[in-house]
Amino acid sequence: MFKPIKYVFQYFKRCWQNPIQHQRQRDDALHDSFDPAGGFIPIETNIDDQPVPGTVTQGVAIEERLLENPTGEIITFSRRKGIRCGCTHFVYSIDPDGHQAGLGGQCPSCTAQAAQLLNQGVITLDQAEAMSLYCTQCSARCVCGASFCRRHIHQFVNLDNSVIYLCDECLKHAEQDKFFKQALTIMFSPFLDYKRLPPPAERRPYDY
Repeated sequence: MFKPIKYVFQYFKRCWQNPIQHQRQRDDALHDSFDPAGGFIPIETNIDDQPVPGTVTQGVAIEERLLENPTGEIITFSRRKGIRCGCTHFVYSIDPDGHQAGLGGQCPSCTAQAAQLLNQGVITLDQAEAMSLYCTQCSARCVCGASFCRRHIHQFVNLDNSVIYLCDECLKHAEQDKFFKQALTIMFSPFLDYKRLPPPAERRPYDY
């Protein structure tokens, strides 16, 4: 009765997907550590581990095992280890595979926030590195060329009503520049709208 609840907690704690059963097998064989209890004999184990560049603790992995049950039947068993990124989405591969998003990169703004929390002792290094990552679905780019997660890219409307997307730093400078341009326009608008009177007509020379 309590085994399904146990597996749910283990899934959210370790970010492991539910095992893929290629053949029907007993529940007592599906342990987090692949404990071959109940007569199941491990035959072969393959682990494809891909570390995330630029991090120390983060990585994705695919683990596959061959088990032999008490009747001699061979069972293929696989699962994937993922990362819960700062964008709140799970990533199970570095590159997108057509069905699930891949790893988009490290957001500079999220990295700065995570570093601050790490220095304060609020989160661990593992949590800080995961917080700095985002998936390909949440990837966005600022006009400055830097890539960020969508939470740190903002829509900005120029004075000519054109729309651009800016990071936090570029947004601050753009808002200041827009404010000064609007202020100058208001200050000099009376002079710009002033229409000069037409020049007086030239006097005709007197006839002597």
